[in-house]
Amino acid sequence: MSIPKRTLGRTGVEVTALGLGGVCWCLAETDAAAVEVVHRAIDLGITYIDTASGYKDSERRLGLALKDRDRDRLFIATKCAKRRGDAARRELEESFARLQLDVIDLVQLHAIDQDGTLEEVLADDGMLRLIESYRRAGRIRFVGLTGHTDPACFTRLLAEYDFDTLLNPAGVVNAVWNDFTRSSLTAARARGMGTIGMKVMAYGQAPAADRADYIRYAMGQPVDVAIVGMDTVQHVEENVAVATAFHPLSADDEQALLNRAMELVQRNRTELWWLPEQRVPA
Repeated sequence: MSIPKRTLGRTGVEVTALGLGGVCWCLAETDAAAVEVVHRAIDLGITYIDTASGYKDSERRLGLALKDRDRDRLFIATKCAKRRGDAARRELEESFARLQLDVIDLVQLHAIDQDGTLEEVLADDGMLRLIESYRRAGRIRFVGLTGHTDPACFTRLLAEYDFDTLLNPAGVVNAVWNDFTRSSLTAARARGMGTIGMKVMAYGQAPAADRADYIRYAMGQPVDVAIVGMDTVQHVEENVAVATAFHPLSADDEQALLNRAMELVQRNRTELWWLPEQRVPA
């Protein structure tokens, strides 16, 4: 058995339904430990690898790991936070240098919901125009956008540019207080975009006993790939085992998980990402 694969929307690229998130293993104590996590994920079949320019040493360490791997069977996705001008160009060039890649599969505008508009990135010197130039040169294959807080914002933004992918939260905790799966992710899928789910493990708060069901829940949502942060080889092996044996949760099991997620929200609200205007149900 192997990890299920799905087509990432209009990109036409087949990727594993479980992806390796880049925000955890980059915090490993040594380069060697981080590289070992990446190698183990690839050895066990994961093909979608997530990173970002702002994730500490994530891009650089991923670059070290990729030197020894068959790049053609992997899909590398990074994110950029700068919006325009020389800062945007520097950020993009630094990503290429740290990753040690000539071609990046997917570059995503990061946390775009914090701006609420694409005006800056669509300017003549904006990041989207820069990405377009790299794309024409064959150095970037696809372009996407990401964000954590405002599904309504993304539903609006999808009509403003022909993005290839959307990365939004798709975990069970978001389902009970700030749901993207029935709004922006569903809208993106209807447009033929690739859909990517994050925050699978409830911002690091998932109870150990529920981790497998958190992965099953996310993989059962309208996403082509669910990315999970993994900071040890053991976590990689455990998560891959769950993904390999994936089966959707039953209706009763899903409802029980949603109920437990609401309890987690009530206990840990200060440790989760909240919108100022949101109120957690009493």
